[in-house]
This record gives sequence, structure tokens and C-alpha cells, in this order.
Amino acid sequence: MATNPHVEAASRAFIERVDFHVAGGKLDQLPNAAHRRACDELIRDQEASVRTALTWLVFYAIEDMGWDFDAFPAGYRGKYGDMWVCEELTRRGITLHGPVIAFFQNSLGKGDKKSFRLSRDDRTSKFRAAVMDARENKEELQRTANYLAERFADSKRDISPLPNVSDDILTFTRAKILFFQLITTPSEGYIQQFLIASLLTEFRKRYGIEVRTHNPHASDKFDKKAGDIEEFHDGQLLKAYEVTDRPEWKTRLSGFRIKMDEYNLSKYIIIASGVNTDEELNVPTKLAMKLDDYKRDIAVIDIEDVVNFFAAELSLAELKEAINGTHSLLTTQTLCGKAKIIDAYNEVVSKWLDTATLVTKPGTPA
Repeated sequence: MATNPHVEAASRAFIERVDFHVAGGKLDQLPNAAHRRACDELIRDQEASVRTALTWLVFYAIEDMGWDFDAFPAGYRGKYGDMWVCEELTRRGITLHGPVIAFFQNSLGKGDKKSFRLSRDDRTSKFRAAVMDARENKEELQRTANYLAERFADSKRDISPLPNVSDDILTFTRAKILFFQLITTPSEGYIQQFLIASLLTEFRKRYGIEVRTHNPHASDKFDKKAGDIEEFHDGQLLKAYEVTDRPEWKTRLSGFRIKMDEYNLSKYIIIASGVNTDEELNVPTKLAMKLDDYKRDIAVIDIEDVVNFFAAELSLAELKEAINGTHSLLTTQTLCGKAKIIDAYNEVVSKWLDTATLVTKPGTPA
């Protein structure tokens, strides 16, 4: 049997695109929302051999537009077939394909491969339908392939909710919309605190200041912390923050004064929800009178004002780092690790991406 040239072309295209993203290459265009969600479900829900095989098959479909995306293509186990692709991914430290050494042989079609059909297997039929729809437009099929390759590349860094997309997606207005959606997501305070901590981290890096945070439900006193978030320079505590989406902070102002004295802080910052709409606080003179009673420099700021400032102040690269940094904090077991909250965060970012309109720049790989 003659060698199938499409197999090598697909394998090389897959690995080259992974390399492009590992090196920092960006997605200038996303697949449409339905196709991207099919990719996300494949990455999230299927075992390593299945997601790797189907990603490779998308690249193969681009090379062989006459293939039916159903039966396995001829020559898939050739010199540059599934074993070669797995070896190249392993060599690069990519983790999304797991320990699989030959994705077709590990799972898909195991046994009678000649009669195996992607359209009839529960693990593959839904994704196949999405790809067949994307195949109506070769550019959309390429965007789908590129998106999957970026997800594989990102697994070298632990998969984050925001792909390495073009800078066009994180304008001030778009970042502001995302941050508002995040701070209004019920999360027991986790998302709100970790988003502020991540934004502060990016902002303070410029000045060599370290930002630390801890579990929102852990006692500051027990953990020997001055606040939900602390700033340090050369090991010296500079500032502390309380981040809250509950109004009870208003009854704890004397406790913040005690913390200031205990930790020798000249200022304490409370970042809270609803300050701007609180009848007792939204008038500057009323807020000043309330805080002045404590004879300390306590600042109270609405969380929406804080995230809007960062949306305007931080660079595009810093905003990306903060969004993915929040995810990293949420997935850290000692800080959160709660699947329901992580899923809620990812869902907000994913739906926000659905509204993104990205423009391909001249000279950027399709």
C-alpha cells in the first residue's frame, strides 16, 4: 500500500502549531462559540487518547478534505502517525496527551479498527458533528485546529481559562465587562478576593512588591495575617486589604483598627461590594464621618471601582496574567480547590470569550 502523504502533513502541522503556541504565538481568531465549546468539552471530558486522537484528526481533515471524518484514515500508524505525534508531545513536556504512546492503539477502535466509526461512538460522535459543521468553512476548521493546538501547548503550563489570544480581546471595555461579571459571580468570596490579589500582583510587580493572599475562610488571626491580601517589600509588611462581598464589614471597623495597631500599619484598605449604592456610604461626607470615628486611616473602596482602575491601568499582557493567575489561585488546594467555584469562574470567562470579535493581523499564521 502506498504511503498516505496526508498523515505526515497532519502530524507535522499539529506539532508545528503546538510549538508556535509554546513559543508564545497567539490565537488571532477563535472558532465560533459552538465549535470552541465542543473543543473545551473534548479537552475537559474525554480521556487523553481520545482528545489527542481527535485533535490530530482535525488537522488531518484540513490536509485531506475528501476524507469522511468517520472511518480511520489510511496509514494512521505509519512512520509519522500516532506514535510519532505522542513522542513529540512527550518530548516537549506537553501533559494533555497524558502517558499515551499511541492514541489510536490505546483506546479508539481498540480491537476491530476497520469497523470503528467516529459517528457511532459516544465519545466521539458529538465532537465529530461539530467538526463536520466547522468543515463547511476551511478557515473555521483551521481556527478549530489552532484552538485545540493552543490548549495542548497550554498544558505545558497547566491549562488556564484564557487562551493566548490576540491583544485585541483585552481592551479596557472588554476587560471591564469581564471583571464586572466575575465580581458579581456568587463564589463565597473566592473569585472576588483572588481576582483582586491577581490584579494587585501584576500592578505591584512593577515596583518589586510581593502580594500574598490566603484562603478567604481561614481566620486572619489564626493564620497570623493582617488581612485577606498583604503586600511585602524585602519581607517587610507594607499594607493589608480586606476584600468582601458581604456588608458585615461595617460592624467590624474596630477590628481593623486593632489590626492596624498590631501590625503597625499606617493605612488599611477595605474593598467591598455595593459601597457606591449604600445610602450610608455613597455620600463622601457620611463615609468620612463614619471612618473618622476610628481615628485611623481606613480606606473603603467599591470593588467595581478597583477593577475598573486595573482594567484601565494594566497592560494587555498584565491583564492576561491576572485572569489566568486568578484561576491558578482557585485551583490551588490550600487556597480553594472547589470544583464548583472553579467551574463557575471558567464558565464566566468562556461566555465572555463567546462575545469576542478578533481580527486577524496580516502576516500571522492562520
